[in-house]
Amino acid sequence: MDGKGDKHFNPWLEVQGMKEKMDKLMDEVRERFDLDKSMQGGVSLWQPVTDVYEKEDEYVIKMELAGLDKDDIQVVAKGREIWIYGERKRMKELTASSYQVMERQYGPFARKFHLPGNSDSENIQAFYENGLLTITVVKQEKDDVQKNIQISQE
Repeated sequence: MDGKGDKHFNPWLEVQGMKEKMDKLMDEVRERFDLDKSMQGGVSLWQPVTDVYEKEDEYVIKMELAGLDKDDIQVVAKGREIWIYGERKRMKELTASSYQVMERQYGPFARKFHLPGNSDSENIQAFYENGLLTITVVKQEKDDVQKNIQISQE
């Protein structure tokens, strides 16, 4: 319906809805680029290559972070989200004019992954070896038990 034939159509409600969507989008952008005080002064210009997959009893996130030490990476669980922060630093002994080819990406990064509803956010493990970060999130048992609810009267 285009709204012209609807006598209850209010274009200001449409504008308000668009404004709310834009506000939410801008909040997400602000959150992404102001993630942590350690990232101030830098903008996330690259995203590490990542695979996310599901196994029978867990979810797995694998992220390639070659060249980073374990201490350069931070994994944070916030509600139903996992945030991964880090920074790949350039080698100080080289200048931009020293490079013949420069294909690796440097600087801070941040990634956010939403956890499914059956994720156990209290049971998350991270392991880093040979430039590969592996995060596992255990699935919770589904509680399909039927329960009768008593109705009370005031």
